[in-house]
Amino acid sequence: MTSAAGSGGLGPGSPGQGNVPLSLTPLVGREDELRQLDGLLAGSRLVTIVGTGGCGKSRLALALADRLADRYRDGIWWVDLSATSGREVPVQAVVRSALGLPQSAGDSAVTLAQHLRGQQVLVMLDNCEHVANECAVLIELLLRTAPDLAVLATSREVIGASGEQVFRLDGLQLADGRGVETSEAAQLFLARATAVVPGFELAAGDAEPLGRLCSQLDGLPLTIELAAARVGMLSITEIARRLEHDVGLLRHPSRTAPARQQTLVATLDWSHGLLDGAEQVLFRRLACFRGSFSLLAAETITSEGGLVLSDVLHLLGALVDKSLVQVADRGVEHRYRLLETVRQYAEQRLAASDDESAVRAAHAEFYLELALRARAGLDGPDQVRWLDRLDIENGNVRAALEWALQHRPETGCRLAAALWPFWYRRGHYNEGRYWLEEALTVAGAASPAAQAATLAGAGILAFFQCDYEIARQRLSIARSLYEAEGDGVGLATVLQRLGSIAREEARYAEARRLHEAARVVLQELGDEVGSATCEDHLGFAAWLEGDFVRAIDLCAGAVETFRRHGRRQETAAALVNLGAASLLAGDTTGAERQLRESLELSEELGYPEGVAWSSHELALVLADREEAAARELLARSLRGHVELGDRWRVASVLETVAGLEAGRRVPELSAELIGAARALREQLGAPIPPSERPRSDEALRRLRRELGDVRLEELLTLGGRLALAGAVELAAAALELGERHHGLADAPAQDAPKSEHGLTERELDVLRLLAQGLTNRQIGGELHISAGTAGVHVSNILRKLGVSGRVQAAGVAHQLGLDS
Repeated sequence: MTSAAGSGGLGPGSPGQGNVPLSLTPLVGREDELRQLDGLLAGSRLVTIVGTGGCGKSRLALALADRLADRYRDGIWWVDLSATSGREVPVQAVVRSALGLPQSAGDSAVTLAQHLRGQQVLVMLDNCEHVANECAVLIELLLRTAPDLAVLATSREVIGASGEQVFRLDGLQLADGRGVETSEAAQLFLARATAVVPGFELAAGDAEPLGRLCSQLDGLPLTIELAAARVGMLSITEIARRLEHDVGLLRHPSRTAPARQQTLVATLDWSHGLLDGAEQVLFRRLACFRGSFSLLAAETITSEGGLVLSDVLHLLGALVDKSLVQVADRGVEHRYRLLETVRQYAEQRLAASDDESAVRAAHAEFYLELALRARAGLDGPDQVRWLDRLDIENGNVRAALEWALQHRPETGCRLAAALWPFWYRRGHYNEGRYWLEEALTVAGAASPAAQAATLAGAGILAFFQCDYEIARQRLSIARSLYEAEGDGVGLATVLQRLGSIAREEARYAEARRLHEAARVVLQELGDEVGSATCEDHLGFAAWLEGDFVRAIDLCAGAVETFRRHGRRQETAAALVNLGAASLLAGDTTGAERQLRESLELSEELGYPEGVAWSSHELALVLADREEAAARELLARSLRGHVELGDRWRVASVLETVAGLEAGRRVPELSAELIGAARALREQLGAPIPPSERPRSDEALRRLRRELGDVRLEELLTLGGRLALAGAVELAAAALELGERHHGLADAPAQDAPKSEHGLTERELDVLRLLAQGLTNRQIGGELHISAGTAGVHVSNILRKLGVSGRVQAAGVAHQLGLDS
């Protein structure tokens, strides 16, 4: 396209004329957006690209102009309105100038419209937000007067003209299913980084921080370009870390960039300056939210000190229209959010105001009330809805905890204590323990009731991760406080968990005594569901001891009660106990039915412990007839328990894996796994339960026959020295080797020795690659096996060579001529 100066002004019958500026950099991504805009302009004469500052509206419009160059006979005309206020120079005069039309004293919007009558043109109005009203009046006049004219506008807010088709532009694509590096956001970062540092390439380990960086910046092109400008001074990891708290890092290196785009702060200052006083107040107060928020939350928290609750809806709508607030979810309850860079800017505005303390306190109180309602809801039939609600509000809950624990200990402790059932059910053990332990550091300033609840929550989650001594200490203090407060429900909860610790430590008589004591308290309170929970725990202890008849009776009763009250999570947990007891009683059909139901329920609820636990027990049912399915379930169980940190159950899974056919194919591997499980149990002080001991004893008898006493003890000792991660990797490799039932050449025990050291052909291949300095993962890639399987081969090689490390093994490889 030619410029206005070159075209001699607007005139009919001059194809290809116009004044659209050339782009100096290629457009990255946005193919879907271009197609959608093309379609919108084919059916509408007014389309407005609306988005927050820096989202790439102008750049997209330029690319669209290039795409549509042949559609408009009299050209595409670009009008930059960023420099006009609409007062000193009317918008219509700027448009006339851009179109190359003659100016005279009597010119008006009407004469402009009449001049364009009969012209087939696309007028692109860029940066309309600060003159939106003037643009709306002019656009309506042009469209009514010139039927062949179309308008594409870019603006941070909706213009509001009749017939306007709004196209909301978000950030660039953050993931495309093929990896972080191929996403649109990452591609833009790499393109701009290469312009700053020629030859720039991602270093090893850069993919994860790059993905995190692009997410932090919400895929906004301007912020990504500003971040990429820093690669000459900072690594991607350093940029991402700094941007968590300092958006001031984002400065443009180009001296010719518009002033409002020289820094992110300048871009947001421009948008903030267009807000009226009430809008500015609401904008800064919304910085208290993390992630998304509801209208109710915004109204409740922000409507103090100058804002009326009834005005918040209107003001929030204005901020959405002006692209400072995004609609995050249009479900039954609409949710809103600020882009993270925008939120940080608003947070700076909040900190500089007199509002911050009151707003933060209101935010913490709102989410405390929500957590308390959710806690009650989790004790009813509507568990999933409340779990999902807390998942959605997790960012806000964290922000409330962070502020309250520093400024309002009572609120912070009560909030943390109210959340432990959510953290447990959704498997957030680590996060829950972090917040509860933080709360304990300030609990001295809280009420005895809040202290007791915080201690109970901290102790319960410590128990779930098998930190029994910490759990016992926390729960014992909570017990004393609950007794002093006369809180029967709290006391029963603590007694129940103290009984659980005793159960896992194989102190079954003590476990029964504590569970019975809890049941008595709850029966006196008329709590039928609580009493059923005690019965389920008693049944759990019974089947671990081997008393499956009593276990079936107790757990079946608990399941019936839970079903009647609609308690799905409790039903899922009790069904595992019932299924395990049924299997011990020889009722494999009943056990399979109960465990499959538990697994399905746990999956529906998003209950990771239930998924992992039922998977293990179901694998035991299927081991003899559906070996492949059993392995898959065991792999899932192992992953789940490791992620949760439940080492007591990890030990059980290791023992079960050792006893499978995979272990029999590789007896040495099986022996090491049993040694690892034995060491883990000793570390925990949790002996193998009587009901599980026969399987372990049978595996040891088989291994003793195959390996001999001396070799078996060596391997048990070797396995006992493994760290937990090493034992888990070994078990994963065993499951994989067992799955290769048609390719047993990969299993070390199946290969015939081919060297003087007794190495198999496969082990010689691995040794050759090891000598070249390859890691287990790289060896696996070369030989098309997993890193875990490669690690098993390396362990066998080191043992057969009688060396203690890879360097010594490489020396032997050199002697054998394998490194040439």
